[in-house]
Amino acid sequence: MAGRFEIYRDEEQFRFRLTGDDGATLVTSETYSEKEATIVGIKGIRDCASTALIADVS
Repeated sequence: MAGRFEIYRDEEQFRFRLTGDDGATLVTSETYSEKEATIVGIKGIRDCASTALIADVS
């Protein structure tokens, strides 16, 4: 699954979403005031997601 990150504007703020191959939204980010900060957020997700542990807190 490749998916893709999409940067978009939500009113006056930037956000990103991660979509799957089928176009379904998998993750929606917090808001960012600048596009550059949004890109940094995406890079952070990319860096840690592949090694993140699964914690069942239910």
